[in-house]
Amino acid sequence: MAASFPNSLHQWSRQCTPVARKLVRSIIATSPQPLSTKDIFNIAVNKTGISPSSDKPLQRLVPRKPISQAQSRRGLERQPPPEPPHPKHAIRSISYLKNIVLPHLAASNVVEKVCTKRTLSQAEVEQRLQTMTKSARRQQGDLLSTAVNTWLWQAKVKQKPKPSASGKHQKSLLKPEPPRFTSAAVGHGEDWSHLNKRRQRARKLKVQRDLNWMWKLQNTRRDAALQILNSQSSIPRIGTSTDVA
Repeated sequence: MAASFPNSLHQWSRQCTPVARKLVRSIIATSPQPLSTKDIFNIAVNKTGISPSSDKPLQRLVPRKPISQAQSRRGLERQPPPEPPHPKHAIRSISYLKNIVLPHLAASNVVEKVCTKRTLSQAEVEQRLQTMTKSARRQQGDLLSTAVNTWLWQAKVKQKPKPSASGKHQKSLLKPEPPRFTSAAVGHGEDWSHLNKRRQRARKLKVQRDLNWMWKLQNTRRDAALQILNSQSSIPRIGTSTDVA
């Protein structure tokens, strides 16, 4: 019978707590520039006086548990999972921040992930080289000193709501706009060579009548808008008097 996993595997919550949500959201919102996941974690733990995270692998703090005889014959050793570096902190580990808290905030449209180019520090270059094979180091080692794509977190900018149709209509009434019609709207400048002389003369007269009517209509609309604007500006405000003592 295979040995079961220890209870410590399931003792940590897989949900984003309100305290963690509030803390990470305030860190990202108050930052003047986008932050990486590790930067957010270090700022969070520094606020409570805990030492920042390191790049060293975590040590297993729980002693090893006995395994089954079958596993022992195969030379296997089952170990419990390591404890997080800060069990009592709202952000107990970078893994919890990366896999639980930040995706929860992104799904709530509070933060967003952006791609930017930046140059890695010497410590970051050495850390990436340690995770590469020898062939990968020869091929990509020199590229790490140049600007690379990096994913950072920032507060999501809310888009301004578009003005409603009623608001545009009221604005057009208060502020007269220049005429939008052109002579081409009534057929001026079209090719009538396929028509006979009589029809061409009739078409020109019709276009001239339509042009005169169009300019007259636009002038009437403009005068009406100016009249409305002048009447609204001449209305006295509440609490004021137009009489002079």
